[in-house]
Amino acid sequence: MHGTMTQSNMPRRWCNVSVMAVAVCLTFVLPTPATAAPPPPADCPSPPHQAQYEVFVVDRPNHPLISAGNGSNHSAFRFSFAATWFNTPQQGQGLVVRVVECNPDHQPDCGQSRNPQWVNAGALAVTRVKLDDAQPTAEFLGYDNVTWLSAQPPKGSEQWGFIDPRLSYHPATGTHFLAFDNCSHVNCGGRQTLLASSRDPFDPTAWTLHGPAFPWLKYTAGASMLFREQGLKHLAFIGNSNTADAILLAESDDGLTWKEPEKVSDRTFMEKRPGCWDHVGIAPGGQPMRLSNGNFLFIFNVDTGFPFNPKRNPYRCAVGWAIVNATGEQPVIVARATEPLLVPTMPWETCPDGESTRCQQPMVVFSTGLAPVAGIDDAFHVIFGGADTAVGIATVQVNLKQGK
Repeated sequence: MHGTMTQSNMPRRWCNVSVMAVAVCLTFVLPTPATAAPPPPADCPSPPHQAQYEVFVVDRPNHPLISAGNGSNHSAFRFSFAATWFNTPQQGQGLVVRVVECNPDHQPDCGQSRNPQWVNAGALAVTRVKLDDAQPTAEFLGYDNVTWLSAQPPKGSEQWGFIDPRLSYHPATGTHFLAFDNCSHVNCGGRQTLLASSRDPFDPTAWTLHGPAFPWLKYTAGASMLFREQGLKHLAFIGNSNTADAILLAESDDGLTWKEPEKVSDRTFMEKRPGCWDHVGIAPGGQPMRLSNGNFLFIFNVDTGFPFNPKRNPYRCAVGWAIVNATGEQPVIVARATEPLLVPTMPWETCPDGESTRCQQPMVVFSTGLAPVAGIDDAFHVIFGGADTAVGIATVQVNLKQGK
């Protein structure tokens, strides 16, 4: 089965067979969604190995992992979303999360916020999580968790902040690379992806800020990275904010200095597909994760545009997937979702009462984090923002039908 298992509450048995032929099985009953979005167009062109893969949701809690409301008290901030995952040998798993105190578009009291200079754009905060427990948990997200990545935080009338982080890990050097965007309090007209690195993301003093990651691009919207071995160049998958019609590609030898591929035809990794569910704007998810057959799971997002128009689209943002062969000089998409993997269904994603002090943008699920499930082959936690307000998690399984 492809796509959105949240449209059903039927049990699914999820098994992993180890090298000793011992099957470990878990049974999940997926929650019944609060609302069901109409199905998008399904006339999607198929990459060469489409039939060899399926990706499906096996677990999706009906409550957020991090939220200031919606039945939880995990954050000191009204809006916590756009989270990206990392893991450290000594201190375990963590998230870098975008946090926003106030949204002046529909909250007149933003001038009374603790940090009005970054109320709309927000800041980045780091917290510890345990995603593989029977009930995934996150530590409280407070002002002490905010990090400015060695930059001086905005003061007075500067009115700017950091948004939409995506972390990628370089195993050969033990370095975490964080791509994120700068954004004005007034608007994101000068939005540009910046780069910082650290060996310990939990340590706020351990970050090095490197500046613009892709200086030849004047307007970008975040990037995820894939660090490769055997002499192959590392890859960056870049959100194209100019038209949002494509995810661009960049190359690097060290993860610090990036450049365009020499061939113009190699500079675009993924394009929107007319006539398909992803015919709208597209953006990268978190760091691609390796599968047991050597290929990679690549999560991406679609964005139907701002402001959201329910008469034209069933949702503002949704999540899709692709399978990528990265063994050659250029990555090749060998399979791609023919329908969304995740769509907004829960009340804290759909916001049935519209925008408010507890909901920034209705009908949004947007992923910037991806984590492997411990002990289960080809299973991953997709970490996403719901309604640009809370952090959610869904567990997915990749079925390698023919092992290709």
